[in-house]
Amino acid sequence: MAFQTGVTLLVSRMLSKCIGCLGLLVFLFLAWILSDNRRKFPWRTVGCGLFLQFGFAVFILKTPWGQGLFGVIQKIFDKLLLASSEGLKFAFGPLADHSIMDSHFGSEHSFIFAISVTGSIVIVSALSTLLYHYGILQRAVHFMAVIMQKTMRTSGSESLAAAVNMFVGQTESALVIKLYLDGMTLSEIMALMTIGMATIASGIMVTYTSMGMNAGHLLTASVMSAPGALLIAKIMVPETRQSETASSSKLKTEVHTANGIDALCRGASEGMAIAINVMAMVISFVAVVWLANFILTWFQQKAGVAQPINIQTVVGWLNAPMAWLMGVPSAECATAGRLLGERVILNEFFSYLDLSSIIKNHTLDGQPTVLSDKAAIIMTYALCGFANFSSIAIQVGGIGAIAPTRRADLVKCGVRAMIGGLLTCYLSATIAGLLLN
Repeated sequence: MAFQTGVTLLVSRMLSKCIGCLGLLVFLFLAWILSDNRRKFPWRTVGCGLFLQFGFAVFILKTPWGQGLFGVIQKIFDKLLLASSEGLKFAFGPLADHSIMDSHFGSEHSFIFAISVTGSIVIVSALSTLLYHYGILQRAVHFMAVIMQKTMRTSGSESLAAAVNMFVGQTESALVIKLYLDGMTLSEIMALMTIGMATIASGIMVTYTSMGMNAGHLLTASVMSAPGALLIAKIMVPETRQSETASSSKLKTEVHTANGIDALCRGASEGMAIAINVMAMVISFVAVVWLANFILTWFQQKAGVAQPINIQTVVGWLNAPMAWLMGVPSAECATAGRLLGERVILNEFFSYLDLSSIIKNHTLDGQPTVLSDKAAIIMTYALCGFANFSSIAIQVGGIGAIAPTRRADLVKCGVRAMIGGLLTCYLSATIAGLLLN
């Protein structure tokens, strides 16, 4: 009996690995199908990009040094959450105290989204600006950019954009390379936008950690997606002319803060602006989706449908095959597909909120729902990016304001960059799934 159980487990694992390998090929094939020059396939960029993705993942998830770093990352994020909690308690009193809210309103109502988001984004924005003022952040960015440029043969500007996006948001990263934007090729513009779609800012990362997501997995996903976004973008829009920064990755930076205190103040102000923008988007999108679901279910009820379906259910069906290719067990693909679909239609906030509810309370929309540990981790990677329709407007508006002459190219690449960002996140999730036991 034990022998049969062992054989069954081995076969199951081998089948899971085969599905994951198939997923990698499918996602790369989809990028190639969407390419505007299928004859010019960037073999070196793709090969080295996959090598870097696997390398980062194996180091962090499988080696003792990586596991140590994984634990340190989680502790750092935990301390950041504690620090933001202290600031929030001073500003909001008992509304920011989870123990008080839990005792009076229950655990399902103790988390107030607007308050928690504000604290985490503000403190990380302030600290990031402080590190930037003293040149620490630039050194880390330059180190990662050099690795990608030397191995993947990507240009200096797009390699810098990929490295910066591990730490900041999609518009902020464009500010770092704003001196290059006017002269960037269309392929580099596509890479810049895809990178922004495939990663998340550190401030948002802390917010997801407060929801119950693992900080180590979030940071690993963001690091993996940097080379992944470059390889996907280069498949979809291959380089056809010489880049101005083809042989350089020097970081031209302008520090606008007078001292450390000025940096903290400016970072806090910018963080609050981001937090308010996040809350505005959440309020508007929740309202719009509720109205859309109301109209959809109303017509079904009038037609006599006993159990009307909503938009989330439909997108869950459409994305279930993607979840299966990443390594999610087939019985859980509908739930995972819904999370993937919500991220595209709304944004990753909603998907992570639902994933948090499933992990903590085993419920989704009040209904019992369970995801295995493996599926939950895969979804953490798959959702770790800004790839959604609203981000197209954010990038066109934000980057277009920095480089007005490139606005037409930004619009041209918008939807394709979003798709590229999705494929990048799915690629990272698939690799993570292959490495999970």
